[in-house]
Amino acid sequence: MHFKVFSKTYLIKVPQQIRKNHHWLAPTGWDTGIKVHNCITKQKEPLILKNKQFMTWYTCGPTVYDSSHLGHASCYVKLDIIQRILKEYFNINLVTALNITDIDDKIIRRAEELKVSHRELTKKYESEFWTDCQSLGISKPTVVVKVTEHIPLVIKFIEKLLDNNQCYIASDKSVYFDVKTTKNYGKLQNIGEQEEKKEPGHVKKSLLDFALWKSTKAEGEPFWESPWGNGRPGWHIECSALASRIFGSNIDIHAGGIDLRFPHHENEEAQSCAFHGTSQWVNYWLHTGHLHLNQSTKMSKSLKNTVSIQDMLKTHDPHDFRMACVLSRYQNNMEYSDELMSTAKNTLKTFKNCVATCDEFKNGYISSTVDANVLNEHLDKSARNIHDALCDDFDTPSVIKILNELVSVTNSMLYTTASAGNTNGLGSVLAVRNFIDNILGIFGLNVLPEADASKDFSEIVDVLNEFRQAVRCLGIDDKNKNILQLCDNVRDKAKTCGVLFKDRGKLSTWSM
Repeated sequence: MHFKVFSKTYLIKVPQQIRKNHHWLAPTGWDTGIKVHNCITKQKEPLILKNKQFMTWYTCGPTVYDSSHLGHASCYVKLDIIQRILKEYFNINLVTALNITDIDDKIIRRAEELKVSHRELTKKYESEFWTDCQSLGISKPTVVVKVTEHIPLVIKFIEKLLDNNQCYIASDKSVYFDVKTTKNYGKLQNIGEQEEKKEPGHVKKSLLDFALWKSTKAEGEPFWESPWGNGRPGWHIECSALASRIFGSNIDIHAGGIDLRFPHHENEEAQSCAFHGTSQWVNYWLHTGHLHLNQSTKMSKSLKNTVSIQDMLKTHDPHDFRMACVLSRYQNNMEYSDELMSTAKNTLKTFKNCVATCDEFKNGYISSTVDANVLNEHLDKSARNIHDALCDDFDTPSVIKILNELVSVTNSMLYTTASAGNTNGLGSVLAVRNFIDNILGIFGLNVLPEADASKDFSEIVDVLNEFRQAVRCLGIDDKNKNILQLCDNVRDKAKTCGVLFKDRGKLSTWSM
C-alpha cells in the first residue's frame, strides 16, 4: 500500500452555491404514506422504504464527557416521539442504532482537568446518559455501539478510502478526506463562497478537508496503532464506519440535532458515498431544532447556559417536558421557560381530567346528556385529521389541537345534567376516552390514573368521600356555612395529597 504525504500552502476558493447540481434520489420501494421535510430538496418528500418489512434508523449519540442538558433532552425526546409514531401508529418494524462517542478532544481535555482516565470519565457520563434517558421515557435503541470498541473497523474504513485516493496522509501523520474527490460535497447545506489564505506549514490541502484519523500530539494522550501512525479516529468517521457496519451501503433515516447537519452529517454523507461507491448513503435526514433559553440563544455547553436534565426533573414532571416537545414541531426551535412548562402541564391535565370524567360517567357518579351520534361524528373526524397530521411530517402540535377540540365537545356533553342513572351514549364516551389514551400513549404520555393507588387506599378514600358527602348534604339542607366550610377544608387538604374531590350538587366524587 502506497501513501502520499502532503504539506503545502494553498489559496482555497469554494464556488458559490456549491450544491446547486446535487439532486436527491427518491428511493424505490414501499410508500409509507408519510411525507417528511428533506433538507436537500427543501420541501416535503414521500417517505419510501426500500424494504417494506422494516425501516433502518441511525441516530448520532452523545459525546460522553459531561452531564447531558435539556438541549440534548429535547433532541432525543423529539426523536423518540417520532420513532414511537412510526412503530406504534404506522406499525413499522423500526430497527434503530445509536453511537456513543467515547474518545474525542473534549473527552481528553476533560479527563486531564479532572485527573482521571478517559475510560473512567466516559463510563461515568455514559451511565448518567442512560439514567437520564430512562427518566425521560426515551426507549433504548436496538443497537448501541461505542467507538473505542470498533477501532479496527474504523481503520479498515480509512484504508479503503486511501486505496481509492479519496483521502491523504498529511505531514503530521493525520489522515484527511479530500472533498475534491467527491461530487456530493455540499449536498445537505449550501456552502457559500469561501476563501482562505493558508499559512506555511498548514497540513490540509483544502479548508473543507476533514480529519479521518488524528495523530497523537502529546505524551500520555490515548492512542491506537494504525498503518500510518499512532492516533485516534476523527469525529465524523466513527458514525460512517459504525452505521455502515450495521446497515451497509444505504440507510433509510439518519437523525440528529440541526447543529449536526454541517459539518458532521455533510462529512458523513461524503465519506460514506465515497466508501460505498454510491451517490446517496442516507435517504432521509431528520434534524431537530435547537432548544433556546430565549428567542436568540441556544442552550449549549460552549455558551455555559445549560440546564441539566436532573435539575429540570427536580421541579418538573418528565411527562410535562415530553408534552412540551409534542407541542413543538420537531424541526422547529423550542424556547424553554416556566411559561412553556406551565402550558405543557395544563395541556396534559386537560386530557387527564377528561379521561377521569369519562370514568365517572361510566361508574354512574355523574349523569349527563350525551348525543352519541354527534360524538361519534367528532371522533371519526378527529381520527381522520390526526392521521393526516401524522402523515404530514409528524405534525404533533396539530394532533394536540385536534384532541383538544374533541375534549371540548365531550366535556360539553358530560357536564350537561341529565336524569339520574342516565348512561345513554356510554359506549361513545368510552370510545373517546380510549382514543385520547391511545393517541397520547403513542407519544409516550400517560393520562390514566396512576397505577400506584392500591385497592386499600382506594377503599379508604371511598369511605372518606361518602362521609364527606353525607356531611355536606346535612350542611346544604340546614344551610350551615360552618359545616360546608369544614367540608371545603377537607377537599383543599386532600388536594395537596393528590386526591381531588369534586362536588356536583349533593353528589361528591374523587379522583387522583
